[in-house]
Amino acid sequence: MIVKIMSRGSSFKGLSAYLMHDPQAESDERVAWTHTFNLAHDHVPSAVDEMLWTARDAELLKQEAGIRAGGRATENTVKHLSLNWAPDENPSREHMIETADEFLRHMKWDEHQAVLIAHEDKAYAHVHVMLNTVHPETGLKLDDAFEQRRAQAWALGYEREQGRIYCEQRLLNPAEREDSPTRPAWMAFKEKENEFERDEKILHAQEAILLDEPQNSKDAEWKILKQLQREQREAFFADGKSEFSDLRRAIYSEVREEFRDRWAEFYAAEREGGDATALATLKAELIAEQKTVLETRRDEACAELRETRNGVYRELLDDQREIRLALRGRQEAGFDNALFLQQVEDRNAGKDVTRDFADAANVATARQNEEQDVTTAFTGGPRRQSAGMKSGADIGGGIATGLGFGLLGFLDSIGDAFTGSTPAPQPRQREPEPSGPDPFEAVIDEARNREQRERDDADAEWRKRQGYLSGE
Repeated sequence: MIVKIMSRGSSFKGLSAYLMHDPQAESDERVAWTHTFNLAHDHVPSAVDEMLWTARDAELLKQEAGIRAGGRATENTVKHLSLNWAPDENPSREHMIETADEFLRHMKWDEHQAVLIAHEDKAYAHVHVMLNTVHPETGLKLDDAFEQRRAQAWALGYEREQGRIYCEQRLLNPAEREDSPTRPAWMAFKEKENEFERDEKILHAQEAILLDEPQNSKDAEWKILKQLQREQREAFFADGKSEFSDLRRAIYSEVREEFRDRWAEFYAAEREGGDATALATLKAELIAEQKTVLETRRDEACAELRETRNGVYRELLDDQREIRLALRGRQEAGFDNALFLQQVEDRNAGKDVTRDFADAANVATARQNEEQDVTTAFTGGPRRQSAGMKSGADIGGGIATGLGFGLLGFLDSIGDAFTGSTPAPQPRQREPEPSGPDPFEAVIDEARNREQRERDDADAEWRKRQGYLSGE
């Protein structure tokens, strides 16, 4: 649970118009539902008018409640906050209303007028609260002292009740918590963040596309592979945002720690009543030096991150191209690719398939030793392994070399033999000596030649795009 408390305002109608409509539009498609507390109307425009008149009549309400009038009039009578659930949570409308009520009670704001407006334009559930800071009976302003700390304490209690802590920083003592970057430090990274996002978009435009997909019965396999590879690329770019945020936080913490002792000395001198002019000069020097160090570290780290992600993305595209070549070669060899695609999916998900490979390899080796010959999916009969000849397993492995998919192709073809996708071996017979060129060698040579051509084309295209990225 994340509680966001925005800056106070003075226009109920202005905030209502924003919350009840889509940004820069007259439609209200993002509004899921509304609800009101301590108001006579559930109709939002009518509730807003009621809140407005309550704020205007603050002094009259004080007199009627027997409270001494006078003093400065309450300013910024509109408070805007939101309650935000985690993406994997799916609270119902009733739960969200109940949670908002519990939050207001914890903050001792539950007697104030409030309008709840739930939006569904984000990947996570959230509800906005428009709150009148003027009490509808006493005319007094609500107590907002230490509101952020109080809100965080409530959010921690809520997560504990729900059985999962999402923000572990709340479990630490205030002195142990990692400070968020100051606004100047955050702004120092903003331009670099925009530059990073622009480069990510350019990089995204270099996505590999399957241009020569065969239009045959294997189209379904290509569609599955395309979807798996698209999801892999999307995951790469989603990770980019978190990597940049982690970098920003790390650089800020590092520089802040380096200057901690010098700032402590400055504040100690300030408490002891040091010369104001000298202190002002020292403070300006500290700020300028810390800013210079921060920006230098920022530029170096951002450049390194950009270079790293460019290289990783290039490797990802190369890897995906190799997998497509492997699938094409396996289709030409006539293999069943269900296991192959499942292992691609498991590999993308970070699953360790090494043990599965090893176990299956042991079984396959034992079976081969017993039979002492190889059954192929092409001839339907036994075929003795001879010089210059390759089995279907060898073909699948050769095409996938470099990716670790040689064993995958081998196991897939052996699996076909175990499950009955090939005819059972016939009694061993003497085979005539091969009289013509080996058809399997032709498949291998064609796959290798095609792979080299596509690699050369891809390298040329990559160099061209890299020149564009660097401004050459």
